[in-house]
Amino acid sequence: MRSPLFVFDLMDTLIHDPFHLALKELLPREHWEDFKNGREKQAFLDFEMGRIEEEDFFNRFYLDSYKDKGLPHPKDLKEKMFSSVRPIQESIDIVKSLRAKGFSVILASNYSIWYKEILKFPEIGEVLHSLNALYFSCEMGVRKPAQEYYQWIETDFPGKDYVFVDDNATNVEVAGYMNWNTFRFNSKKPGELEEFLKEQYPNCL
Repeated sequence: MRSPLFVFDLMDTLIHDPFHLALKELLPREHWEDFKNGREKQAFLDFEMGRIEEEDFFNRFYLDSYKDKGLPHPKDLKEKMFSSVRPIQESIDIVKSLRAKGFSVILASNYSIWYKEILKFPEIGEVLHSLNALYFSCEMGVRKPAQEYYQWIETDFPGKDYVFVDDNATNVEVAGYMNWNTFRFNSKKPGELEEFLKEQYPNCL
């Protein structure tokens, strides 16, 4: 029988995504559509995969036609994002319990080098440092849902019963194609994760 490897996403799974929280504070709702349309989406993807530096990301953050529309500067967004971090306590408690019982738990996150800002917060940094491994797209050069991302984990932790917890439907779907056991996390119903784990792995919590 294969031993389980619990694979957790970070944003909106272990913590509330600080980007969305910061945006709501800095930008009135009537300007959200401009923000959505004005961002250079490839710059975001390149930054998350470690292909560009922070300064390049800032310069490319908005399309040229939106740079004078009064949208928040990305440096201000970053500052607001990491002024605080809001853990999803139910998920954090589960991770702590799994580690206390000796189970292998890793993080698998699509995130930029800004993850280092999150590690500075003791309430989340201590939990993440207790995990068996941390996977960030910026250090891998690939993002979920690319199969290469999952294969990287399989190579490092071969022969496991992979248990994947993520809030993104496509990420979960691809993990399922890889024959991983999957759970789509809903931050509005965090208690469902405990129910899933107790049903699938009765002695894990």
